Amino acid sequence: MSDRIIQTACKQFSPEQVRNVAAKHAASTDQHGRLAQEVIDALISNGFARYFVPKAFAGLNASFTDLAAGLSTVATGCTSAAWCAAICAVVGRMAAYLPTASQQKIWQDGPDVVISASFRSTGKVVPSKGGWVLSGEWHFLSGIDYAEWALLCIEPVGDEQAARYAAVPASAYRILDNWDTLGMRGTGSKSIVLDDIFVPAEMSFLKKDLWAGQSAYAPGPRYQVSPIGADPQLFMACAHGAGLAALRFWGQAFQETPPVGELASVYARSAAELDAAQLLIERACQTTDIGAQPMALVARNGRDASLSADLVLSAVNRLFRLGGSNTHFAHNTLQRLWRDVQTLTSHIALRPDFNFAQYTRSNWPARDTDSMVPVANIAPAPLPAQAEIHRKFAVNEI
Repeated sequence: MSDRIIQTACKQFSPEQVRNVAAKHAASTDQHGRLAQEVIDALISNGFARYFVPKAFAGLNASFTDLAAGLSTVATGCTSAAWCAAICAVVGRMAAYLPTASQQKIWQDGPDVVISASFRSTGKVVPSKGGWVLSGEWHFLSGIDYAEWALLCIEPVGDEQAARYAAVPASAYRILDNWDTLGMRGTGSKSIVLDDIFVPAEMSFLKKDLWAGQSAYAPGPRYQVSPIGADPQLFMACAHGAGLAALRFWGQAFQETPPVGELASVYARSAAELDAAQLLIERACQTTDIGAQPMALVARNGRDASLSADLVLSAVNRLFRLGGSNTHFAHNTLQRLWRDVQTLTSHIALRPDFNFAQYTRSNWPARDTDSMVPVANIAPAPLPAQAEIHRKFAVNEI
């Protein structure tokens, strides 16, 4: 069977089906550094690639809340499969920022198209009539082995405001097999190389529009949110699922007799941290589902993603530390989950130094008032559809 995706009919969004298939291949996925074709087919046929595709192209255009729950479910079977599912959905949403005619090129044969992305401009970008010529390497493209397109961050030298994402088909690049990591091995987040590939301007969109959550070509609240406030929660849903799997695996050693003493504390504390992380993830997704958010709320989502990363990491580290000698064998399931959580929670989108500083700046009281009301609440009046979430945010109800 070809590595490229075979278009399949998406009957429903069923994370449980993907989880069951992914769990069967989890050990070999970790060993071989890529998802099995059966896992990719399950991921596509169950709706992850089309999740945020605009309805005009038969996408689901579904909620962040349901997606996060689905990703956590898949991750209980295989963290790498859940991550690739998240990237399929996230990058599909990004592609909706392209001009409509360009969206048509990508989804002309249906919405179940795998698109990967590189979020830093690391190759050479040379202006050319009507577009740019791209050369060099772009890195960390999860699921690129199966992608039909790639969205690449491009940045003309000396003009950061002109940074864009450009869509290139799989035929335009070659893949470097250089993904050899501690964890998340099955994501296959490899590099690609382009050799003087022309990209027309209409196959791109401004990075600042994405970051501001302002798509001129895809209507609806799903495309009015910044990835800074939306995407980290989806990444953390994958880590949360891995944490749940680690807790379950750790507990299986006790069979029907519950742990006592220190080990009972290990179980209870780890379970509580995972519950707390889930609550933070769910709250952030619920607010994101409403659409455009004040900057202070975007920053709070980022803060909570970093905190939930700390919680999951703490829980899994504790389980691993008291998991027994067998956890140190490479084939051990708890070790694989521990490695996955170490790698996933180190993602730049979850870094506390950035997210905590952003939250503090956004929520610090204005200098010209004695009130302790967050800065976001003295912003211009919200749109009617957003009024309730702004009100609740102001009084700490969300």
